[in-house]
Amino acid sequence: MAPEDSLRSQVTGYPKFAAKMELQPEIAIFSRFGALNAKNLMYYQAEILWLEKQLQLQEAADSNDPVGKRSQYALNWYWLSQSRDDGSMEQLNLVMRIRELLRQYSKFQPSLRRSAFGPCSDSIDEALIQQSTILQYPQPEGWDLHHVQDFLQTKDMGPLALIGPDAGVWGSVSDRKSHRHDLVTLHPRPKADPFSVWVANNAMLQMFRCGLMRLKKPSSVYGAVGYEDTTILAITYWGTSILASLLPIVSIIALYCVHSMAARLGVICFFNVLISVCLSGFTDAKRSEIFAVTAA
Repeated sequence: MAPEDSLRSQVTGYPKFAAKMELQPEIAIFSRFGALNAKNLMYYQAEILWLEKQLQLQEAADSNDPVGKRSQYALNWYWLSQSRDDGSMEQLNLVMRIRELLRQYSKFQPSLRRSAFGPCSDSIDEALIQQSTILQYPQPEGWDLHHVQDFLQTKDMGPLALIGPDAGVWGSVSDRKSHRHDLVTLHPRPKADPFSVWVANNAMLQMFRCGLMRLKKPSSVYGAVGYEDTTILAITYWGTSILASLLPIVSIIALYCVHSMAARLGVICFFNVLISVCLSGFTDAKRSEIFAVTAA
C-alpha cells in the first residue's frame, strides 16, 4: 500500500493527522504549555519547602522527646526506620514524602545517591528535566506551520474536522497568526544558511505559482509534488561553492586591471565587504569566524 493510500485509509481526525505527521515529521508541531509546566514546578517547589519546614520542626521535637528512641532519630537511620515501634512515624512519613517529591522534582546527583535519607535511585527528573528539554525544542518553520493549516482545511480532513478545544492550536488558513505562540516542533529541519532558507521558502513557492511544478511527478512517499530539503541544500551548496571559488579570481583580476593605488584600495575594501556579506548570507558562519576571515 502506497503511503498516500495509507493516509486516505485513516479515520478523519486525530488518526489521519497523526499519519500525516508520520509521513512528514517536520509537521509534528505541538504546544509546550510553558505556563502550565512552570506553574507545576512552582507547586512542587512550594510543597517541598513547606515539608522541609515541617521536617525541621519534627526533628527538633523528636530530638527532645525521651520516649523510646525518638531522641536517636537524628543520630541513627535505623532507629528512624523503626519509629513504628515508638508509635511516632511523623518524621519518617515526612522523609518519605520529601524523597518522593524530590525524585519527581529534580535529578539526584551521583554524589548524593546515598544521602541522610538512605539509598536513593538515579531516576530522571520528572519535572525540571522535562521542562528544560521542552524549552530546547525550536519553534516550527513558518512553511511547516502553514502546511499544517492547509492540511487541516483539505477535503481529506473534513475540512476542519477537529472540533475540540485544540482545534485552533495550529491556527487557520483565514488567520495564519491565530495559532498558539508556544508551539514547538519535535523534528526541526536541518540547519541551513539564510540563502538556502530563502530558496526553500520563497523560490520554491514562486515555482509553484508559475506552474513549473507541473513538470514534476508527485512523490511516491508524500503523494504530492515537491522537493526534498536535501535536494535544495545540495543545489545551494554547489552554487555557493562556485561563488566562493570565483570571488578570489574576480578580485585578483580587478586588482590587476586597476593601476591607481587609491582605486586598488577601494577595490580591496569592496571585496572585503562583499566577502563578509557572502559569509553572512551563504553560510552559517559565526560572527567571530566572519571577523577572522575578513581580518585575514
